[in-house]
Formats: sequence, structure tokens, C-alpha cells
Amino acid sequence: MSTLTDVKLKTASYVILYVRDTEKSLPFYRDTLGMTVKEAHPGWVELDAGTFTLALHGAENVTVSETSPTVVFATENIHGTVEALEARGVKFLEPVKEVCGDETHVGLSATFKDADDNPLSVFEYKTRV
Repeated sequence: MSTLTDVKLKTASYVILYVRDTEKSLPFYRDTLGMTVKEAHPGWVELDAGTFTLALHGAENVTVSETSPTVVFATENIHGTVEALEARGVKFLEPVKEVCGDETHVGLSATFKDADDNPLSVFEYKTRV
């Protein structure tokens, strides 16, 4: 007879994005977004995203839909981050906007896409002024 054990998940350790060509996608994440490469092999790249590893997985027929997950990167200065990324050629889908909050805090977000249409976002949660 098997014994059930409690499931105790902790933090997300990997987020995998499917891209057509990891070698072509890598410069965007490394050079434009400033991420550190942990390892890179044909068809597989691991990037340091702080609390998790962002992995680029090569797949010839990448299909991204409206329900695809969005990878959200925290920042302490969303307007400065958006300005710096725009200077590096990133096209945001819309201006920074309020996406959540309460009387004392506000969450601000700006969304963009990589070359394979994977949705990405920068996010700042701060005290309202």
C-alpha cells in the first residue's frame, strides 16, 4: 500500500520559452535585456533570472497564443527600465499602465514581445505618492 506525502512546492525554478532558433534569440535576452547566460548549447539556453532560470528551448514550429504565459521581470524603476529598453530597440505594446494596487500601493506594467512573439513584461510595485 502506498503512502501519500504532502506536496510542498517552493518556488518556480525554471520558466521555459520556446523559440525558433536559440542562437538568434540569445542576443535579445543577453544583450538587450542584460541577462547573464548560465549555459548555452544548440537548442537550449539557460539565463539567470534571479529567482529562477529562464530557459530558451529551440522548437521549429513555435506557436504563441493569447493564452500563452507572460514572463514578468521585476524592476525598481519601470519608467527608467522602459526608456533604457526602448533605446535598445524594444517596442512596447502600450505605455506603462497601472495593473493592480490598493490605497497605498500600485503595480505598474509594460508589455513587449521577443522575436518569437513570447509575451514579456516589466513590473514595478511601489508605494503610491
